[in-house]
Amino acid sequence: LCAQAQGTIVHRQLSTPNPDPNFPWDFQGLRLLSGFDPIYYDMDLNGDGRAEYRFDSSISGFHFTGTDNNRIAAFQSLNTFFTLPLDSMSPVGPDVSPFSWASGVTVVTSCRDIGCIGLFTGVESAYAGLQFQLEGQTHYGWVRLGAPLAGLNGGWIYEYAYETRPDTPILTGAVPEPSTWALLGAAGLLFWWYGRRKKTG
Repeated sequence: LCAQAQGTIVHRQLSTPNPDPNFPWDFQGLRLLSGFDPIYYDMDLNGDGRAEYRFDSSISGFHFTGTDNNRIAAFQSLNTFFTLPLDSMSPVGPDVSPFSWASGVTVVTSCRDIGCIGLFTGVESAYAGLQFQLEGQTHYGWVRLGAPLAGLNGGWIYEYAYETRPDTPILTGAVPEPSTWALLGAAGLLFWWYGRRKKTG
């Protein structure tokens, strides 16, 4: 797990242990494909030991659940909420109309003999919007995931990020900006390297 926290955004990149070349998406994130027994991934955004979201892959589908009062941007059809795929640089904030903030279980993809449902079905990579509570305050974030193998009740969770300032929208795909000290250090290294090149040239 790789974590960055510069500026006001915290970003984490996930990985698959022992990636399989037959699944090229393994090299981008965490594979969550079950056999007969369900498998889970608990997403603890701020590392306090309490998961804000749970993913599960089982024979019934690939689901995404907000714990407590944590929510997911979703589309509702009858009594089912479907995780809403968002493009890069989509705003995530209080208003997600005409869609809604859903608490509880949302469907990423679910396949049966009669076919597949779920807005991520066959999608290699898209974003989902997050609205969650930290210390009683509302925060916004995103997670990038996909279910590229239509016909299977599972997929990949690639990365996620959230805005540490309460009630502050975030753009999907936004990651921490390099700190001023990191930029100055990089510039110094470049000048040093260029000076050495001139001396040895």
